[in-house]
Amino acid sequence: MKVQLPLAALLVGAAATFSVSAVTGPGAPGAIVCGGIGAGERAALEEQARGTNLALEFFIAKRGDYVADVDFAITPLDGPAAGEAVDAVADGPLCYVRLAPGRYRIDAQLNGVRRSARATVPEHALRPVRVALAFPEEAARGDLETRPTPEEREEARQP
Repeated sequence: MKVQLPLAALLVGAAATFSVSAVTGPGAPGAIVCGGIGAGERAALEEQARGTNLALEFFIAKRGDYVADVDFAITPLDGPAAGEAVDAVADGPLCYVRLAPGRYRIDAQLNGVRRSARATVPEHALRPVRVALAFPEEAARGDLETRPTPEEREEARQP
């Protein structure tokens, strides 16, 4: 069963746009917050993402360019909601999600190109589990948002 997740835009400050959504039900995420283009917007996004335990990052592999408008689904692999996916569209290259502890599959699609990853969310995480989904150059099709700053690239390399 798939649950469609509408992402409502929330304007935070004059230069930062994020989407924040809440979903209920067994195994469903409590909140998804996406955005994060530019260092200032990224800092504001991380402030909005307090209490989340999964961080998704979408980019073009060789260039490191961030991408948005990525369709993604988070599917629990165990527990009462196993197999029930939550679908969303990332309106920025970074998404933070609050999930119940457990194992998950993340499926993402950009312009017909698919990527998948798995993540285990521990019961007590000090910071979000990071999952980076890199798309090949041909997936971009001119949809590139912006290149990460050197500061953002260095931060992305840190565990």
